[in-house]
Order: sequence, then C-alpha cells, then structure tokens
Amino acid sequence: QQQQQQQQQQQQESGAGSVAGQGGGGDVNNNYCGASWIAAMLTCNEPCPRGTECRNGETCYAATNCDKPLLELVSDMLVTLNGPDKPMAAQDGDIFSGTLMDILKEVAEQEGIALDGLDLGDQEIQGRRQLEQRRLERFSMGFYDDHYLFSRPAMTISNITQRKLPSGSSALDVSVVITGDYRPPPYIDLNVIAEDSINRQGEKVVSSLRERGSRSGRDFFDRVDSIEAVAKEKATARPTRAPTGKPSPGPTGTPTFEPSLEPSSSPSDLPSSQPSRAHLQSIMTGSREDLAIGGSTTTSYGYVFNMRTTPAGPVVVL
Repeated sequence: QQQQQQQQQQQQESGAGSVAGQGGGGDVNNNYCGASWIAAMLTCNEPCPRGTECRNGETCYAATNCDKPLLELVSDMLVTLNGPDKPMAAQDGDIFSGTLMDILKEVAEQEGIALDGLDLGDQEIQGRRQLEQRRLERFSMGFYDDHYLFSRPAMTISNITQRKLPSGSSALDVSVVITGDYRPPPYIDLNVIAEDSINRQGEKVVSSLRERGSRSGRDFFDRVDSIEAVAKEKATARPTRAPTGKPSPGPTGTPTFEPSLEPSSSPSDLPSSQPSRAHLQSIMTGSREDLAIGGSTTTSYGYVFNMRTTPAGPVVVL
C-alpha cells in the first residue's frame, strides 16, 4: 500500500495520469472528463491535461475535439419493411423506432457520433409492381445482393431483369429522420452510417423487431420478411399519376390531295391555332438506356419522343 501511494504521488507530481479515448495521445488541451468518451465530447466541461483532474468517478478522455465546433448531423432515410400490407399502429411505431435507435446508436458511438433523436414520418404501402420496379432501379443505381448496399463504381450489373425479385406482395415505406451531434474532423456522412448499419444488420434488426413485438403482445412484425434503408436523396421518385393533357382538336377541314392554285384567303399576321390538315403522329417512348445520356445519368425517368412524318408530308409538329 505504501508503494502504491508513493507511485500515485510520483505520478501526480510528474503530471502523468491515465488518459483514455479514441486514438489517445495528441493535444492534451483536448483531454476532457466524462462518464464516457461521448459524454466528454458533448459537454467539454472539465479539462484534464494532466490526466489526474477528473472526479466523481469520471475518466479523462483524449482526442475529444473540444476545440472544434459541435455540429448537428441529420439523416433523412426511407426505410422499407418488406411483407406488411398495412401501416404501423402507434405501439408498433414505438417498437420500431426504439429498435432502430438502439442499433444505430451502438454503431454511431463507435464513429464518435452522439445520436439524440429518431423520428418517424409518413408511412406508405407499396404493391408488388412498385417493388419490382424499385428493385430494378436500385440494381441499376449500383445496389447488389439482398442487402441493397452500394457497390464500387467499377462494378457493372448485367441481365438485371433475371435477378431475384421481391417474394412478398407488399411492403411498407417509412420516412425516418435521424439526428445526432459530432465534432469533426473527420467529416462524416450520417446517411452512409445509417444505411450501412441497417442494411448490413438486416436479419438482426428483423429478429429484434419480432422479439420486442412478441414481448409487447404485438404481432405486426411477424409479417416482416426483411428490411432495407436508403437515403431519400438517393431514392428515385416515381411519377404520382399519368399525364392528363389532351391532344388538340381535329383539323377544321378535309385535306386535299393537291394544293389549290391560289390561297383561299389572305395570309394572317399570326399562325393559326389549329393545323390546316391532318397529320400523322408516331411516338416511341424511351428506355432507361435512352435516358442515360453518355452513360452517366442513371436515376432519371421520363419519355423520349421520336416523331416521324410520311414521305409526302415532310413536316414535324411537336
């Protein structure tokens, strides 16, 4: 005991102390006390440059970046539960948000992020047709396997129409907003961390949802086959409804096979509001490959119009 007391006294006199933290060492001005590294990084209340200043059971942590501003991180995610055919009730939503928060918090803390909120937004049921279309879109965007993780840019997808399509007939899209605090550097994208955490641990998330739901007497999550997440900024929005515009009225008169010798009336200063004769319309819609200009655009949607005239009518009206 006397030897231990002498060693402790020598350490205090020499300025040596126990300093924990992510990376350790570094600038001693970033050593702060806290119940955990996250708590020390958030509060920055009690500096401990010597490593011996902490009290009340707190530990001195290094590399807290307390000399940097505290930034708020926000992730706007679209989380899909494959299998359900109806939205979650309030109790199910609490189980869902609590489960995601626990899993994300564990990963975020390893990255030095303090999560402080996870809010659920709109819920929307998707049918099988929409799911098949979405799967093909995400394969084209660079997702692979059944985890929907972004692949390396060099990876190419071939014959995507023969890949596995969703086995269920419906799914539930849930808007999720995740917030947290962090002191850079390095600069971190919370979207990437949230996507990776949910997609890589999909089986664990589903298993936890079912277990917690069972303990609470809720069977909603028994219908969940799998889960996937993607940042909303990466999700391709689909048109909400078909165009409703109508074509122009028919021509006012029957066209003649040959032009008249003289005009039937004096020319006007403005063009007519309707064509003077019928015209042939031929429209061809474009595929994704047509829309991928130069091979760089893969997330657009729309139509390409290819309008042709007959040999005897070399006029195109668009």
